[in-house]
Amino acid sequence: MLRIVLFSTALTGFILAASSITCKVCHPVIYKEYSTSIHANSSIYNDPIFKAVWSKHPLSKEGKFKCAKCHTPNDKAVANGSTILQPNTIQKSEPISCQNCHQIETIHKGKFTDKNIYHKKEKYFYSANLAKKGEKILFKTNSRFFGLINSTTGSPYHDIDYTNENYYNGNMCLGCHSHKKTENGFEVCSLEVKKSQKSQQTCISCHMPKTLGSFVNLKDSHTHASHAATLRGEQYRYLAKFIDLVINRTENGIRIELKNRANHALFVHPLRLGQLRVSLNNKLLKNLNFQRVIGKNGKPTMPWLADSVLKDTTLKAFETRIIDINTTLQKDDKFNITLGYYLINPKAAKKLGIKDKKLLEFRVMKSISSNQN
Repeated sequence: MLRIVLFSTALTGFILAASSITCKVCHPVIYKEYSTSIHANSSIYNDPIFKAVWSKHPLSKEGKFKCAKCHTPNDKAVANGSTILQPNTIQKSEPISCQNCHQIETIHKGKFTDKNIYHKKEKYFYSANLAKKGEKILFKTNSRFFGLINSTTGSPYHDIDYTNENYYNGNMCLGCHSHKKTENGFEVCSLEVKKSQKSQQTCISCHMPKTLGSFVNLKDSHTHASHAATLRGEQYRYLAKFIDLVINRTENGIRIELKNRANHALFVHPLRLGQLRVSLNNKLLKNLNFQRVIGKNGKPTMPWLADSVLKDTTLKAFETRIIDINTTLQKDDKFNITLGYYLINPKAAKKLGIKDKKLLEFRVMKSISSNQN
């Protein structure tokens, strides 16, 4: 009976492997992080900004959802071209599942956008572990003494492959996060990733930093790569580690040195708005915006209508920008510099009818004052 129960449990694990809930059994800490991440909430049913933008798209009225490749790849029917978009369990709880990310075998480089190529074998997962790099741990049953003693290696839920270089250099993220062009070839946004021999940065090292907690409950690893990737929680503060702010007095006022040490451009999404706020004696002196405004005929438009860049003040990879602000300073004057961003530009939010205060708040990334310099 014991053998039957164990076999039944393992079989159930295989059947449910298409769901991220199965992962919770062995990876409760990671699953808890994932469940609140932007990946688990990327569908129009969980992402109010995405929903508001999609509702303006002409294809939404025809029921032709064209964003599934990245926003809801776990809904196989939609990802395979179905025009039916329904608030099913997958759409609501795991539009991008654990399996969607861990089964990416390679990335196909495309003109309009990159594409994830998935491993064809089910329950075959890739991951990164420097201590095990080059290993493949497959689930096997080993028999001894004519089958009287059986032992297993690996996990009954999935095989694990530590040989895929894309999981070490971060390229596995670029199937969705590299660039996006419209059908007429206009580039809506691009991270403009630049590789540098001096920098060891990858998408994973920055956006999935090591955090306390074991990655699996069968082994105490002490730390794991955070799966709480989101621009709406606290993780956006991690970006502050890659931004240097220096302020100095000059004969004519203030000189600000802003350096982006990240290997990609910042604030490139057409809905995003980065902002540097300069205050003198607790009074706002000046706001400097970082944004990529796209449009048509000289006016801002929705991404699918745009054919030109109207303004681009985004911070490029490894860029150092010098900003001089002319003002008369007294000896005891104190000034404060705050860098942050809006998840959605307030002007765009108004046009889209977005009123949720949590979505409209200004998110502070870094702030320094004159007495710190």
